[in-house]
Amino acid sequence: MCRRLLDHKTAPSIHLYTMNREGSCREILMALGLWQKEPIRSLPWIPHGGHHPLRCKEDVRPIYWTARPKSYIFRTKDWDEYPNGRWGNSSSPAFNDLQEYYMFYLKGLPKKEEMLQMYSSELSSIDDVKNVFVNFLTRTQNKNGVQVTRLPWSEQDYDTSAETNLIKDQLIWCNANGIFTINSQPSVNGAPSTDPLVGWGKPGGYCYQKAYLEFFISNERAAKLKEILKDYSIINYHIINQKVRDKSLNLETIDWSNIEPTTPIAVTWGVFPGCEIAQPTVVDPLSFRVWKNEAYDAWINGWANIYPSGSKSRKIIENIHDNYCLVTLVDNDYVKASVLFEVLEKAIAE
Repeated sequence: MCRRLLDHKTAPSIHLYTMNREGSCREILMALGLWQKEPIRSLPWIPHGGHHPLRCKEDVRPIYWTARPKSYIFRTKDWDEYPNGRWGNSSSPAFNDLQEYYMFYLKGLPKKEEMLQMYSSELSSIDDVKNVFVNFLTRTQNKNGVQVTRLPWSEQDYDTSAETNLIKDQLIWCNANGIFTINSQPSVNGAPSTDPLVGWGKPGGYCYQKAYLEFFISNERAAKLKEILKDYSIINYHIINQKVRDKSLNLETIDWSNIEPTTPIAVTWGVFPGCEIAQPTVVDPLSFRVWKNEAYDAWINGWANIYPSGSKSRKIIENIHDNYCLVTLVDNDYVKASVLFEVLEKAIAE
């Protein structure tokens, strides 16, 4: 009957009442071809799409390249083996240089004209940069009537995971206050592997993850944050900066961390029937030092270079590159509500 109603346009739509018995409604929708179910993710990150003889068993990666999977695949393409089960020590395998990645893997980047429309053809202050990040998270139009569909740290439009919505308001607050977030995940304590937001892996399993936040923050606030973190032993942090382009500035090299130098930290793991515990995502200090060069480079090659040399707009982005630290925070207490944003509130308090 439903099929006849729809085929003959007798009714524009149908309304089904489940009455707490959704099974029959689901079967009707499936028979009509109207039931759409997202496939369960095999891993919390995008695996290699091909049948690579070595990568086919890869199941552990650092969290930093979440929004740049093509970059990670390219930069590790010459490894003799890929982590399976555990990450281990990453001091031996070398990461490939970025230059070839930019030449061959970023052909799909927005054109300069599109980037100027998204990021603003002229920046007057740091507030304009804040607005770009906020517009990206809220998916609202900017002053040019254009949506910011991508940031320089992403390879695809709207490259944020569904779980981002769980902490969306906090992320908006961060960026509105000059804490520029580029990667994050909320804490999860035993969510079913079929959960539409945070689930992954085989059916019948349970997923766990620690709250994680990665962002750029001014050097002054970073120093204050480091002092505040002394009162939060549950948080692992890594605060680092980039070598400035103008050596005459003679700025301090920052590399502060309370993480063991060669010890990775599992930030995502899962328990599944008939399997060992899987831990597909880690925070790794050695890999982070590789990633930070790529993250800082995105400010210049992905943003500053769209403006004329010496322009005010370009100098604003270059100033962030030179005077902001890249920070990762891991809240190891995944059972309680995360305190990461509480810490950041204290760091920016006057």
